[in-house]
Amino acid sequence: MIDKDNPHAGHQDESSTGKEERAAAERLIRQAGRYVRLLHITHEAIICIDEDCRILIFNQGAERMFGYDQKEVTGTRVQHLLCPRFRSKEKHRLSVLTRIARDNHIGFNTGNIVCKRKNGDRFPAEVSLSQTTFSGQHLYTLVAHNLSERLRAEEQLAHAARHDELTDLPNRTLLNDRLSAGIARAERYQRKLGVVYLDLDDFKPINDHYGHETGDCLLQAVAKRLRDTMRQSDTVSRIGGDEFIVSLEQIKGAEDALAAAGKLDSALRQPFSVLGKKINISASIGISLYPDHGSDPATLLRCSDEAMYTSKSSHLGPQLFR
Repeated sequence: MIDKDNPHAGHQDESSTGKEERAAAERLIRQAGRYVRLLHITHEAIICIDEDCRILIFNQGAERMFGYDQKEVTGTRVQHLLCPRFRSKEKHRLSVLTRIARDNHIGFNTGNIVCKRKNGDRFPAEVSLSQTTFSGQHLYTLVAHNLSERLRAEEQLAHAARHDELTDLPNRTLLNDRLSAGIARAERYQRKLGVVYLDLDDFKPINDHYGHETGDCLLQAVAKRLRDTMRQSDTVSRIGGDEFIVSLEQIKGAEDALAAAGKLDSALRQPFSVLGKKINISASIGISLYPDHGSDPATLLRCSDEAMYTSKSSHLGPQLFR
């Protein structure tokens, strides 16, 4: 109720309320002095918030991780540190996490929270949360871990497991996955799929004459030329040594597969310049087709391998399995 004799009384109450809240927060931080000092000693990024999710403590680890000075974020809501798109997309999840935090006295971990640095950079983080009580008031301590390096390492390991180390082409494992997916698409759309098996001719003498470094550089150059010759919808892979496989999608029949194999053959016959040396090579090429010669990757690879040996023995260029 507004005092008619003192029209400014309401404003005074609001002002005093704000002062009391600030004073309470300051008392809370003073009372937690030892706790705060410990937080600043550790290298972990630690943030303490109140029940309204407002930041009370922002240690040096958090300053390094997020790029803010403690004074800049004290009193702001912790959601300010999240990527806006993530905050909008995961609004329901975040409200559930907030509710769990208030009800959970043991603590829990969150996974893959997308955070935002002061400069706008985004990074994935894992956050553990626990509840602490000072002077009867609940505080929530968040420990944040930047997952960027870990995720990058996991991605590199996953990539290495599915790609050839020398040429970075898909290896046999990834090739089998691509062939299986390509066969499924060919069946769905009533199309053909071609498997082209290439084996470089007389590659061992090149290694023996020029050395393995030159041989490795030549294989990398071959891989690049094969990629540049084929369409993006095709998969060029190296399955070991001097053997390459090309999976041809969106073809109508044997004519298309033979035409693609002819392009590969012509491309490889152009001289290579490797470490200052001009090297000429050729390849024996065999072709199999889905569904004519098989309905699974293993059968198609075996048939194209047999056709490749026919090409090698006959010296008649790319050969279709018969």
